[in-house]
Amino acid sequence: MGRVMSLINTTPDGFVDARYAIADAEFHEFAHGLLAETKTVALGRNTFELFQNVWPPILEKENMPESQVRMARVLNDKDKTVFSSTLRTTLWNNSTIVEKIDAEYINAYKQEDRKGLLTIGSPGLVASLTAMKLIDDYYFSVQPHIAGTGESRLFEKIKLDATHRLKYMDSKQLRSGVHIIHYQTVA
Repeated sequence: MGRVMSLINTTPDGFVDARYAIADAEFHEFAHGLLAETKTVALGRNTFELFQNVWPPILEKENMPESQVRMARVLNDKDKTVFSSTLRTTLWNNSTIVEKIDAEYINAYKQEDRKGLLTIGSPGLVASLTAMKLIDDYYFSVQPHIAGTGESRLFEKIKLDATHRLKYMDSKQLRSGVHIIHYQTVA
């Protein structure tokens, strides 16, 4: 059965700025586990454009770390949906632009015979999906930094109409100091 999952880096003080993320080989290996259960990677426009500028070029360079090459291949081959009302074209393989987040579209990934949907980063998308109660699993990758400042904080631009209860599932401590905490939503 497919699930809608979110993998997002955050500092303990809530900043979700990519510059604070430690994405080393061990983190990539963790992400591969989630990607194996995923049919489509969903991204907001900013994260999509960042990824589109980072990952495909890695496949064209020599002597790149194997973990980065493997991640670039997986992301290149995986179906990707970018949610954006302003983006009109993309050059990245297997990418689709969807103008509006639609609950029916997202819930289709929860069917028994399908693999799920995984958001990576994309704090605005995560906030919107949370407000719509569409995310089943959250993977908060807590970075070992007190940022103090950054582009945005998770959920800062959206007010939820009610508390969203989460159930702790497990966690993984990486050698880098990153702590990935897995929660599921409670119905």
